[in-house]
Amino acid sequence: MAKGKGDSKRRVNKKHYIIINNSGVIGATTPKNWARANQKLFSKYSFKDSENTPRTKEIEKYLEESLKFNRVENSEIVVLYPYKDI
Repeated sequence: MAKGKGDSKRRVNKKHYIIINNSGVIGATTPKNWARANQKLFSKYSFKDSENTPRTKEIEKYLEESLKFNRVENSEIVVLYPYKDI
């Protein structure tokens, strides 16, 4: 089947990542994995299952507003980072 104009393989949902500095080792994780490692910051959640885990949007809002993380994104990916520049 021939591909027509506009038939690109574009992600429906963006991938979300957080860049972190783990004692001098730079790494990346997902917002939910970051929240699981920092559960004390989300005390209203038990993290027992998906219903009791904060949504990516809430986690990213906390990172941007409370921790002053920066955000960069395009049509496929969202990256939050705690640095002035990447």
